[in-house]
Amino acid sequence: MAETAADYLRHLEEGDRWLELVAGRLVRLSPPDERHGNVVRNLSKTLSAALRKESRLYPCFELALHVQHDPDTVRCPAISCFPVSGGLGELDKLLTETRPELIVEVASSNDRREGMSERVEAYLDWGVPNVWICDPHSEHVHVYAAGQRPRMLKPNEYLSGGDVVPGLGMLVGDLFADPAWLKS
Repeated sequence: MAETAADYLRHLEEGDRWLELVAGRLVRLSPPDERHGNVVRNLSKTLSAALRKESRLYPCFELALHVQHDPDTVRCPAISCFPVSGGLGELDKLLTETRPELIVEVASSNDRREGMSERVEAYLDWGVPNVWICDPHSEHVHVYAAGQRPRMLKPNEYLSGGDVVPGLGMLVGDLFADPAWLKS
C-alpha cells in the first residue's frame, strides 16, 4: 500500500529525518555532509543579506514540499523561498503545499544526486519558477528558470539572484568554500 503525505508527516513528527516520499514510497537519504553544510551556510549568509534589503521573499530550510498527489510525492530541498505577501506561515510548518518561488537543492551525496533531473522537472511542472542545483562534487551551480534554457555556472562565474532575489550575488566557488570562521 502506498504511503501518503499524512503518513510522511507522521514520520517527521515522530522524529524521523532525511526522508522523502516518492510516488507513495518512503525513501531514506544520507544525512547532509560537510560540503552540503558549506553550501547552505555560505548561501544562507548571502541570501540573508539580500533579503534584508529586498524583503519580497523569506527562506525556509529543509521544509517538506508536497509536490504531487495520487500517489503522493514529498521532497525536502535544502532551501525554499516563499513570497512574503502570503504571510510567514511556512515557517511554522513541517510540510507545505505552498509553492515557493525559489528552490535550492544540494547534490551532496549519490542518493541526493540520483534523479536530480526528475526532481527539477517535477518542481518546474508544479509551478516553481526557479530552481538552483548546487553540486559540491563538480563545484557547479545549475540554474533553471521556467521557460528558459538551463545554465551551468562554474566556480569562477557569478551567481546572481536576478529578479528572483535582487541584490544576491556571489562567486560560485565561494559557495563551496569552508566558511572563514571555520578556518580560524
